[in-house]
Amino acid sequence: MDRKSVLKSLQINFTTAVFAAIIAIAAFETGYITKGMMRVAFNDNDLYYIEMGAVLLTMALLPIALKSFSRAMKRAGSANGRELLKRYYKSSLLRIFLLFIPLVANIFVYYGTEYDGALYCGIVSLGALIYSYPGGRVLDEIEKNGTKGEEV
Repeated sequence: MDRKSVLKSLQINFTTAVFAAIIAIAAFETGYITKGMMRVAFNDNDLYYIEMGAVLLTMALLPIALKSFSRAMKRAGSANGRELLKRYYKSSLLRIFLLFIPLVANIFVYYGTEYDGALYCGIVSLGALIYSYPGGRVLDEIEKNGTKGEEV
């Protein structure tokens, strides 16, 4: 794989993740999926665990996704061109996936239980996903300077 195809593939994955979240929101907003349905199906104790699980999922996966990418790029700083692209592709794909999970989970929890905390966690997840757009800037930095122990 060359640089252009790696970036294009990652951008397609990123766009797919964002559109999947938009489709989930649209399904609830148009009434295709009933809002508040979890409130009917679960008791209050179960709802509490679901709501806290969504918050904890966000609190766990966001730092893991962002920090693991940074660490992977530190280790890849001395790699050659092909190996660097391979590591960048795998790390970026993993980061997009790990940020997509809490985003979609919080969308379903927010609309399913009408819990505002899930809305805020979803917004934070979306912000982290947008921050992680694979534009190639990080790849340029690593190719140009290496990482020399700095955060990426």
